[in-house]
Amino acid sequence: MPVRKLETVDAFVLTDFADVPASGYVRRARKILQSSTWDLARSATYTFASFGVQRGGASAGINAVDDVAGDAIASLRAELAGEAEDGRLLLLAGKGVRPVSDSHDNEEALVAGVVAAAEWALGGSLAGRKVAVEGGEAVPDGLLTQLSTNGAELVTVDGVADKPWLVWGADADVILVGSKPGAMNHQGAEMLQAPAVVPWGPTPITTKALAVMLKNDVVYVPDFITASGPLLAGLGDAKPDGDVPSIITAFLDETGAAGAASSEPLFLAACRSAETFLSGWQNSLPFGRPLAG
Repeated sequence: MPVRKLETVDAFVLTDFADVPASGYVRRARKILQSSTWDLARSATYTFASFGVQRGGASAGINAVDDVAGDAIASLRAELAGEAEDGRLLLLAGKGVRPVSDSHDNEEALVAGVVAAAEWALGGSLAGRKVAVEGGEAVPDGLLTQLSTNGAELVTVDGVADKPWLVWGADADVILVGSKPGAMNHQGAEMLQAPAVVPWGPTPITTKALAVMLKNDVVYVPDFITASGPLLAGLGDAKPDGDVPSIITAFLDETGAAGAASSEPLFLAACRSAETFLSGWQNSLPFGRPLAG
């Protein structure tokens, strides 16, 4: 995975493939770890492959404290402006960047895609179904409102403000997760009462958490599908035909049916679909699937 350090700001960009147009997220904190940044790029790679787009995943990190965040973000955007203009590198605003950036981020597309995926996981409708959403203040604008508009009953968990992990034990039909990479580990997955988990952010579960969910027959809808809305919307005219909810639902219908026919869990079936496409235009697959370590 190519790593590039920028010259005008303490920041770096990772891409899954060299010399291939790429999209992904840029995050900002005092110290951004490359390990989680790799996972985010991989998730974007699998998003594009799932929808038949020959584009790689990217992820960028800015190391800057709050006091200089605006200047640091402006420096990154200026240094990468040429690549953004010709479509070689499109970075959406992620954690620590969104409040001060007017990048290509599309919260509306994210919410639409997540809600569509949640409806799919529950048989096509949220009406009267109980939904718990992890993330507190990090939850995307409009997600809770749209869930309620579509008929969901939003579940709250006592004590979650002080112990956020209590949300995993919520009495719900589906849990939405996405506050950070690896937000749910195997211990959290063991607490699940909900039969389905739908991510609203990239790589929110660990490899061990997935193993627990598979063992307990919990349906995990892949983050590289559910949270794909902004990445798809950022493609502009190159986006697959249809609106984001219909694109996501069609993929889940097809891949879910294929997985069921071969007794393969949805996550694995979706990965195989993406990898088949990647093998058609890349000499080798990137190492590792889009899960947090």
